[in-house]
Amino acid sequence: MPAFLRAHDKGVEYSLEDFTLLGRSPDATIRLTDAGVSRQHATIRRDGNLYWVSDLGSANGSFVNDVAVTTARALRHGDRIQLGTCIFIFETDEGDHVQNTGSGTQMLHTIALPMRTVKATLLVGDLRNFTSISAQLSAEQVATMLREWYADCERILKPRGAIIDKFIGDGVFAYWVGDSEEMRSQATEAARLLSSPEASESPVRKMMRDEMNMEVYCHVGLNIGDVALGAMGRGVNTAVGEAVNVTFRIESLTRKLQVPVLAGSSFVEGWSEGAKEYKNVGIHAVKGQPEPVEVYALVESNPVLS
Repeated sequence: MPAFLRAHDKGVEYSLEDFTLLGRSPDATIRLTDAGVSRQHATIRRDGNLYWVSDLGSANGSFVNDVAVTTARALRHGDRIQLGTCIFIFETDEGDHVQNTGSGTQMLHTIALPMRTVKATLLVGDLRNFTSISAQLSAEQVATMLREWYADCERILKPRGAIIDKFIGDGVFAYWVGDSEEMRSQATEAARLLSSPEASESPVRKMMRDEMNMEVYCHVGLNIGDVALGAMGRGVNTAVGEAVNVTFRIESLTRKLQVPVLAGSSFVEGWSEGAKEYKNVGIHAVKGQPEPVEVYALVESNPVLS
C-alpha cells in the first residue's frame, strides 16, 4: 500500500519507501534542515500494509498526534507526525476503506478482535551503544545497518516459531504463545544467535569491524509471563502486560552485569535442561518495578567486549 508524508505547511509530499530514514544528515532518505532534528532522527518502516515509525534516540524526540514515540508505533491515515518543528501528515493512497453500495458510499471499519490473556515466552533484543555507533556512520550506513539488523532478526526468529511483535528503532520484541520447554529452547537458541558477533556478515557490520574496529553487539532479555494478546487498533496486533515491561527491564540489566543474555527466573523455573544453559547471577532492582528481579545469565554466550 503506497504511502507518503505531506508537509503540514508547505504542501510538499515525500513518498515512503520500505525503509525511510528521516534526519538532518545530507544522505537521509528525507532530509530535514531544522536544527531541532537529529542527524538520524527517526525511521518509518513498512511491514505488509502497515508503516511503523520509530525514534532513534533523537535529542528532541518524535511525536505522533502530540504523543511521544517511545516504542514503534503503527501509523494511520491522517496521523500528525512532528520531528523538531517539522510537521507532517501521514497519508495513504487508499485512506480509509470505502465501499460503494449502489445507494451510497459506506465506510468500512475493521472490528478489533477481543483481547485474551495467554502465557507467553518473551524476547527483547537491543543493539548495544547504537546511538554512539550511529554518530560515527553516515545516515545511509545507519539505514543500511538497521535494514540488515531487521533481516537478521527475521532470519533467526521466524524459523524458530517466534512472532515478531514489533521493531523499535534498534530493538526487537518477539514472543511465543506458550511456555513449553521446546519454546524456551527455541528462544535460547535465538538469543544465542542474536547475541553472537558472527550472527551477521552483512556488508555494513563487516565494514565496521574491518575498517573501524567496531563490533555491533545485541543484548537479549528473556522472560515468561501472562500477556494480553489481541488487536490494539486497525490491523495492529500486539502483546502487552507487566511481563512485557519486566522483559525490557531484564534486557537493560545486561549492561550493568556485562552479559549478553539474561533470563528472568520464570524462564528457567521448571525447566531441567535450563539448569545447564543458565547460571544464577543474583537479584537486582530494576527501574519501574517495586520488587527486584532474579535473573540468570546464558552460559557459553559470546562475551561482550568493552
